[in-house]
Amino acid sequence: MLRFLFLVCYALSGLQCGAGSSSDTLAPAAAPDPFPEAAVRASLDSYRTQTITTRRFKQSDLEPLLRALPEGFTVDTAGRSVEDRPLWRVSWGGGGTQVLLWSQMHGDEPTATAALFDLFNWLEGTEPELDSLRTLLREELHLTFLPMLNPDGAARYQRRNALGIDLNRDALHLTSPEARLLKEERDRLDAAWGFNLHDQGIYYSAGFPAERGCALSILAPAYDWEKTMGPKREDAAQLIALMNHYWQDSLPAQVGRYNDDFEPRAFGDNLQKWGTRTILIESGGLASDPEKQRIRRQNLLGIIAGLHGIATGAYESYPLADYWQIPENQSNGMHEVILENVAVERDGQTYVMDVGLRIRERTTGPDYREFTPTAYVSDLGDLHTFGAFYRYDAAGQRMELDGTLDIGAPANFKFFGLDGALLTTVIDGRLSKR
Repeated sequence: MLRFLFLVCYALSGLQCGAGSSSDTLAPAAAPDPFPEAAVRASLDSYRTQTITTRRFKQSDLEPLLRALPEGFTVDTAGRSVEDRPLWRVSWGGGGTQVLLWSQMHGDEPTATAALFDLFNWLEGTEPELDSLRTLLREELHLTFLPMLNPDGAARYQRRNALGIDLNRDALHLTSPEARLLKEERDRLDAAWGFNLHDQGIYYSAGFPAERGCALSILAPAYDWEKTMGPKREDAAQLIALMNHYWQDSLPAQVGRYNDDFEPRAFGDNLQKWGTRTILIESGGLASDPEKQRIRRQNLLGIIAGLHGIATGAYESYPLADYWQIPENQSNGMHEVILENVAVERDGQTYVMDVGLRIRERTTGPDYREFTPTAYVSDLGDLHTFGAFYRYDAAGQRMELDGTLDIGAPANFKFFGLDGALLTTVIDGRLSKR
């Protein structure tokens, strides 16, 4: 399904729119085996979990998938959520390097959970050309997964858990059972590496002025106010540089780096402080990918490449400068649609301006699997420094308002073409007529 506002854009134009210690085991010192990039890329779609096709899946959808995992995996219930849902732990591999991966600590951030289930399928795959890679990962690494760490939030498709607590601000108080489990697993494993897997808003840009959105944002979190780049944080940054190398083929200039201001309550910052080399990956937005299925695939590619980099030590060949060259993301750098040079009529006067529109989703019950998209006015004026999934030069065309254009409010307007004919009507943010 294309994004709602792509339909608006099409209707308007009639044309195409354009520090701590850790007893971890690191990689062997021998020359690293090269990453079989082409074979890995060719294999990814074969291991997609076919029953997960949208973002609003629930824990009940995952349970049969866990039960079907082959003997190479160990699955158990490591804890219980506030509402007594199981908190699953999945383990794979027999190596000495402990890697902890957790997803969906925010219940409305599911993309990496889907990618982890794709990874489970991939790890037990059978292509001869990837046998040596899978053997390497199995012998060098021990992977522990906490998929869907916040099942109560996922049940409602909301960020916080059933107590109303943001789990990623509970790393020190450990009020929530979900947060306590994550801390206990990090300590039990004395994890050498951690993958902190999230979603972000879809309107981040990679740098500013913006040309492209952030399909993915990354960070090697700071562990103190001074943002010290200690040896283990540097390792995490180098591994990110390695992963970004492979992402750039598919997502050129669409990976951004978060500001590294220290957040003393967050898990990523504290895992780094406790001695676990931590990599934050946040899934953002792409045009025509509302359910983030293309971004899900890039999560899978990046994680496989990252695990290979850990197992071989290949990340050490990437200079720290490659990490810092990833552009810093901008939280509101993108719009869904920008209508450029449109003549807006108000109170008998005409004003030529750019109009930015974004999408707001409202999740609907009773099972919180559906949502209603609404277009709202995101900005007005000169928007040439902002990016958009869809841009349309509306010079010579006019917009007739039903009321006013209020930033943040649902869009209400009629749009007329060069010949004066009505092209489309948007009422309360919904496309009404073409």
